[in-house]
Amino acid sequence: MSFVEFKAFVKKVNLKPKGVKEIVLEVNDDGLEGKLDKLSEMIDCKVDVELESRVVNFNVTINARTNKPVTEYKVDEQGVVHEVKPEYEQLEADLGIPEEKIETFEEEKQADREIVDEFIMSGMSPNFDDLPYDFANIVKRKLEGESYLKLANELGISSGKIVELVDEYRKRVAPLAIKWDEWRKKKQNEDNQ
Repeated sequence: MSFVEFKAFVKKVNLKPKGVKEIVLEVNDDGLEGKLDKLSEMIDCKVDVELESRVVNFNVTINARTNKPVTEYKVDEQGVVHEVKPEYEQLEADLGIPEEKIETFEEEKQADREIVDEFIMSGMSPNFDDLPYDFANIVKRKLEGESYLKLANELGISSGKIVELVDEYRKRVAPLAIKWDEWRKKKQNEDNQ
């Protein structure tokens, strides 16, 4: 049995006659280094394919007046990411003033999945009370080599559902992971000086 794993860009999906779809992948030379012979053996063979995006797309709610995110984060000395309440919200809470309605809009952002996964693997990513499982642990197990099918069977859900839930978890922790990565890089620079 041949097995080849590599990172690629999905360049095209072509619709062909009789319901056939042709998928075109683009791979750098070093991405297939030492794997081209095995891949060539698979030409005209049936194969199992699993594609997972290397990018996490998520939405950020932006304050229309200030053009800044409604939710901001800071990282403490231990690397724990905390939500920072805007000053006006804190004042409203302290004085018992009704919360001001702010005009907002959604902005789509992207995070490198590798950074999000490193954040999760670091043990710094949170669990959310409204999610039914410990997704930080599930993502760790997936990154350590367990299949979605095995994890889904263990939880009694479909493999499609676990992929959907893991994707949702990554989207929720992505802004925290970005802030954590900035903190980590800054700390490394300070340590190297």
